[in-house]
Amino acid sequence: MLAGLVACATPPDKIAGVPNAGPCTQADRERLAIVTNQQNKAVTGDALGVFLIGVPVSSMSGGDHETEIAILKGRCGAPKT
Repeated sequence: MLAGLVACATPPDKIAGVPNAGPCTQADRERLAIVTNQQNKAVTGDALGVFLIGVPVSSMSGGDHETEIAILKGRCGAPKT
């Protein structure tokens, strides 16, 4: 079960930005908002999956967007809430 918890999706507010080159465009900001919402759903799905069947279903099915969020946060900063 511990391995299942380690593989769970990280909440978007806990993902640090990765410095990278390039300007922050409106499309980047929009994409960051979309993947942040999807990541929140993945976190919830993983928690539920681990609770019910011991498996982080969202992360295992490609629902984890941690890398993309880190890149976009590095370019644009954290999204405004």
